[in-house]
Amino acid sequence: MPRGPYSLFALLLFLMISGIGSWAVSQSQTLPDDGTYRMINVSSFDECSQLCSADKKCRGAIAEQPDITKPLMICRLNDGFGAHPAFPSIPPKPLDMKKALADLNAYRARHGLKALSYDERLNRASEVHATDLAIHGIISHTGTDGSAHGDRVHRQGYEFSIAGENVATGQKSWEKVFSAWQKSPGHNENLLRDDVTHFGLALVYEPTTTYQTYWAMLVAAPLELGL
Repeated sequence: MPRGPYSLFALLLFLMISGIGSWAVSQSQTLPDDGTYRMINVSSFDECSQLCSADKKCRGAIAEQPDITKPLMICRLNDGFGAHPAFPSIPPKPLDMKKALADLNAYRARHGLKALSYDERLNRASEVHATDLAIHGIISHTGTDGSAHGDRVHRQGYEFSIAGENVATGQKSWEKVFSAWQKSPGHNENLLRDDVTHFGLALVYEPTTTYQTYWAMLVAAPLELGL
């Protein structure tokens, strides 16, 4: 079928990894391979925590006080990697596709919208993009091959009149990413589009990257329904 006119809608969502902790020890010690990548002198636990919050690589921070009679502390920024990580990676909750679609359709029903159907082609396109993001540790709507989400949908044999994409990183469950998308006006618009009929969703987990979890969702309508 020749390609007809179509519209593309794409929104991305970035979630920094949270859960920063800090504590003090009374004396310095040689640390194992625990993910520490930077050590900085600080004057308080809060300063150490703020340094970690400002660094996207940081998954947690440890503040050591070598001498309890002096205010100087050593802040160790940690990326969660290493042979014995101080802030180990926690795998995401497995994606239940049926529940995700049921949750989305229930949300749409509350807004007077029709239910969407699962489409394997949209799911494959979502998986391709989420995998690409995970391999390269990035968040973007543009694939590393230069593709837009419309290109990826077409490659799976789905000729569409309209297609929208949401992406996100960092969330460890469908419930969390779904909630985050609802709270973001642009992403929520894709969830509640009244001109789409199909849905696909993918989660890829890559613990060796900063964001670890990579989500991609597509909603679309076939070209013939848009004529």
